[in-house]
Amino acid sequence: MKSVCYGATDVGRCRQNNEDAYLLQPVGDDSHLLAVVVDGLGGHEGGEIAAALAAKCMVDYLEGLSVEELGLDALKQSVIYANNSIVSQQTNPRWYNMGCVLTALLFDFEQAVAYLCHVGDTRCYQFREGALTKLSRDHSLVGIEEDEGRLTEEEAMHHPRRNVITRALGLGRLDWTTDYFWTSTIPVEPDAQYLLCSDGLYDMLPTRAIAQVLAEQPTVEQRVETLIRQANEAGGKDNVTVVLVETRP
Repeated sequence: MKSVCYGATDVGRCRQNNEDAYLLQPVGDDSHLLAVVVDGLGGHEGGEIAAALAAKCMVDYLEGLSVEELGLDALKQSVIYANNSIVSQQTNPRWYNMGCVLTALLFDFEQAVAYLCHVGDTRCYQFREGALTKLSRDHSLVGIEEDEGRLTEEEAMHHPRRNVITRALGLGRLDWTTDYFWTSTIPVEPDAQYLLCSDGLYDMLPTRAIAQVLAEQPTVEQRVETLIRQANEAGGKDNVTVVLVETRP
């Protein structure tokens, strides 16, 4: 199975700095791809540092493993390593409250699977045969209500507490056996698109608008750039980051 991928991030229309980060990087060998979207927390400098540190720690951890070790447990351990590295940096008074949320997919194209590890309110979707399916589950007050069907998407988008998260990296050290994250093993389908994004996208655009862009734009680059542009045109109230991986037979 082959893939094409693209990612981009934008500060938005209302923020002065960008606390989001993303990663698209082969690990182990050409059959493995790490895709990550990170949304930093903790103010101007702290959020940016936490997001960048999380991405770097994940790559550092996974690149130290053999190809045979790359799997769901390895991805989870890389996120734990990122969390504990962030906590270790909080002794600096400027960064005492820094943290981040993230969604990560580790693709194994040879085995046609992807490993998902998620914490917070970034998201992962699959788009295939005209249907956009959410693969992650939000760790946020409003996201939980939406996932469980007690709020509609429109109600969630306009809820005053939509950005109150219940889990994040940087809230304390985690050990290697934690069940703090949402994890899953996903069959990778041919002719599918896997979208990772920060809340700056889905707070501005409903899923029908996201699906329309994924269906109509001809390249991964155009889809990502169009989604970011439309999020900004809808208000751009937050940083917006989009990563897209398209699979091909």
